[in-house]
Amino acid sequence: MAGLTSMMNIGKEMEKKLTSIGIESSEKLIEAGAKNAFLRLK
Repeated sequence: MAGLTSMMNIGKEMEKKLTSIGIESSEKLIEAGAKNAFLRLK
């Protein structure tokens, strides 16, 4: 499992936000999809 900050354009702050909605790895982010992750962050 790769960390979120290893992905392009994901810094520490975005990693904290994604973790707060249950996305804790790059694999989970890819699985959720960018659009779905964005909507969940809103």
